[in-house]
Amino acid sequence: MHIRDTLATITHTGADVDDLDLRTRIIKVNTMSLIIGLLVTFFAWFFYAISGKMEILVAASVEGLAYFSIIWINKKGKYDLGALLAQLIPNLATLYFGIILSAVVEASLLAIFLIGSSFLIIKDKKYRVISVALTVIVVVLLQVNEELLIIHPLTFGYTNQRIIHFSAIGVVFSLNILIIALYVNQNDILVTELRERGEKLEKANDYKSIFVRETNHEIRVPLNAIHSISQLLVIQSRQQQELAPIRATAEHLCAASYHALEIINNVLELSRIEVGKLHEVFREPFDVKNWIDNIVITSQYIARNKGVRIVLDYDKQQMPAQIDSDKVKLTQIVNNILFNAIKFTADNSTVSIQISTEKNICYIRIRDAGQGMDKEQLERVFDPFISGKNDFSSGTGLGLHIARHLVSLLGGAITAESSPGKGTLFCIAFPLVAFEGNKPAQPVMKEMPPLPSFTNIRMMIVEDDQMSQIYLTRYLSSLGCHLLTAATGEQALSVMQKQPPDIILLDSHLPDMDALVMLNKLKIIPHLKDIPVIITTGDVFEETRAAMMNAGVAGYITKPIDFNLLTQEINNCLKLPALF
Repeated sequence: MHIRDTLATITHTGADVDDLDLRTRIIKVNTMSLIIGLLVTFFAWFFYAISGKMEILVAASVEGLAYFSIIWINKKGKYDLGALLAQLIPNLATLYFGIILSAVVEASLLAIFLIGSSFLIIKDKKYRVISVALTVIVVVLLQVNEELLIIHPLTFGYTNQRIIHFSAIGVVFSLNILIIALYVNQNDILVTELRERGEKLEKANDYKSIFVRETNHEIRVPLNAIHSISQLLVIQSRQQQELAPIRATAEHLCAASYHALEIINNVLELSRIEVGKLHEVFREPFDVKNWIDNIVITSQYIARNKGVRIVLDYDKQQMPAQIDSDKVKLTQIVNNILFNAIKFTADNSTVSIQISTEKNICYIRIRDAGQGMDKEQLERVFDPFISGKNDFSSGTGLGLHIARHLVSLLGGAITAESSPGKGTLFCIAFPLVAFEGNKPAQPVMKEMPPLPSFTNIRMMIVEDDQMSQIYLTRYLSSLGCHLLTAATGEQALSVMQKQPPDIILLDSHLPDMDALVMLNKLKIIPHLKDIPVIITTGDVFEETRAAMMNAGVAGYITKPIDFNLLTQEINNCLKLPALF
């Protein structure tokens, strides 16, 4: 153990540096210098003892001391000089001994060791080339001397000649084995280091995913209150004349909350992309015209704040009435591109959307009337965190990056064309699969439709966030609902046992139980098991939505809650049979 500690101390001499790569190279140089120095010193005296040739003893002794001096040089912190000598010394020794022992040794066999050590201990490519070139020069000089006999080799008796010959072969093989062993050791270190880094990265990704998920949920709770307030203000300002002066302010607040939601969704989407969670594609038939009309109406609501008008050009002759694709992903793609166009187009201008088809490819072209981009900006437009500045809103620069990723999942592509002063055209292309069935089309959403009447509909709101409960209550009360409220699952079950509601609006995360537990409890109560449940949640992860839908919920709404969407879900529940 004492000898091992001593050897470790020698090989680690001067290696107390922060740079891991430099420390590794210092240890390699010290290890090579120690082993070769000991070998050279031993064979110097061994060859001298059997041959009596002072030329071997003196030269080999100097070589051994030179190798030991490299360790001392590294101790002094002159690492580049040490690495240089570790290559220069064996080349000079090979040339010298290759000449004087050419009668008994093939010194050119050391070329493998010399070239291997060049790549092992020299980092700079230029010096590696110089070192390899030096080795080539040495081998050439040995061959020239062998042919021309400029310097005559030493002569030995037959027995000494055979001893030196086989001993030299042993040295050459030992040095080559040494260099191979160091390479294997380096590879083992790299594999171990990569494995450790991979484990650390995986743990960091897990922590990041947890952080993003929890932060996403926490941000959506207060944003839900802001969005609810802004929607109520818009509704009231249109219904009550005395509130008309605040209508523009309310619409600005509503648009700002939409923008905040877009940023949150895109950050969440990017985190999923970074950890390699490629989303599954869920294809479903849907009515294209109604789908794009709903997107335009929602976006027009936001665009109004800049005086921007959205014009839709839809080719009814070419496009099938219904297509089979991932509606959710297509919606996110178009929303990201369209919101980007609204953000960067000029005030009081027009954003156009054109939908067409050609050779089973659907094209959605969105053009704005903004300042446009130069070639350099255009090349980076889909990179994450690249965002221009304007007075309407700022952003994370993730929307276009995520749109491109989602389009690729659908087997399509997205391109951009632009020039300074002439706006920008984005073209979304994806495979078109027409649907020939008879799935009923979803109704087109109207901008701020007349509020429906839900008079005498008993609604149970299970929500632990007080502000969310307050504003849901205000909105649903304005529709005529008779409301029951609870902040926990057990409290809700107790109330519903006495007064069964027509619809349950259930938050997914309650203080005493989550929504799945609550659903299971409802299923075992005969007079509650058939009541439709609409989930309201800040959890936008697809696996959570799928679990809820598989559990039999009638609807799933993410926060901040869009009152139009909530109204549609309630209407659906009143028309549909029980889903449990």
